[in-house]
Amino acid sequence: MPSALLFDVGDVLMESNWVVIDELERRTGRAFSGRGALDPDGDPAWRRCVAGEIGMDEYWDQLAQSGGYADRITLWRAMSVELGGGVFAPDALAFVDEARAAGIKVGILSNDLYRSATREWVTSRPEFDKFEVLVDCTEFGERKPAPGPYLKAAADFGLPPSEIVFLDDTPYCIEGARAVGMVAVPVDPLARSNAFDLARRLVGLLPATSADHLVAAAEAAYRSQDVAQIMALMHPDIVIYWNGVKVAEGLEAARAFHIERLGFGSKTRSDYQLRKTLRAADGDTICVEWESSYRTEDGRLVHGTAGEFWTMRYGLLIEWRAYYHRVPDDGGAQ
Repeated sequence: MPSALLFDVGDVLMESNWVVIDELERRTGRAFSGRGALDPDGDPAWRRCVAGEIGMDEYWDQLAQSGGYADRITLWRAMSVELGGGVFAPDALAFVDEARAAGIKVGILSNDLYRSATREWVTSRPEFDKFEVLVDCTEFGERKPAPGPYLKAAADFGLPPSEIVFLDDTPYCIEGARAVGMVAVPVDPLARSNAFDLARRLVGLLPATSADHLVAAAEAAYRSQDVAQIMALMHPDIVIYWNGVKVAEGLEAARAFHIERLGFGSKTRSDYQLRKTLRAADGDTICVEWESSYRTEDGRLVHGTAGEFWTMRYGLLIEWRAYYHRVPDDGGAQ
């Protein structure tokens, strides 16, 4: 079980800029032209951003300029100076305190903290005293999603990456964490509790759900490559769809598919690695992310990723839909 939490700052530890901008207007007398996802109909620039017509940085530059600031960095610095501790999300700080009280290590990994808020401001804020590790890419010299910042944070923790849960609101930063072996949890800045509760379960601050237990059991079974252990996960009436095509119905057909198509029970591959990550659960349906790798008889390293959709009955898989992407070591997709 992971023993450390590593947080991005903007939109994760801090409130969404849209949430605090009203207070910035009140304190400075400035006015800003939109509220983004809080009011899409009232923010034409945000609608252009969502439509892909402008990038996120350009959107924030335009919003900053509508309030008289030169660019997004100047705006974010003003938020820090004017609002002080008011920029922090109370639920995020409560989560940090809860983790520290339980002996979980906590740290920060940010691309732009010192650039957007200044080192002096960071040093002056007591909120940052809670963190054992602080890596800011402004000074480190390499930015997420490059591996260096993540590995620096892991080294400062004194932990392997696999022992760290990383929380960030940006997909490419999540991918960078996963690439070095961290457990990565995407954060919705306007609904952080979902990510925070998942992270709590991952470090043992909340009890695991039945879906967590099922995914852990499946990961253990597939890691073992023991076909009997895998079949024990499945209902007698199991139906399997692979990339949208029905490939098996019933346990015997499912067993044959795992042996003949997926290669379980085979001695033609070695160094099999697997991670299954619970992404969502609702009623009898569980969504799982699957990442795996192995070496073939001739030494090729093959990576695979998949999205899985499970339908459960009596705690067993009765329908398994997997959408699989295989990437051999030559970089081609299969």
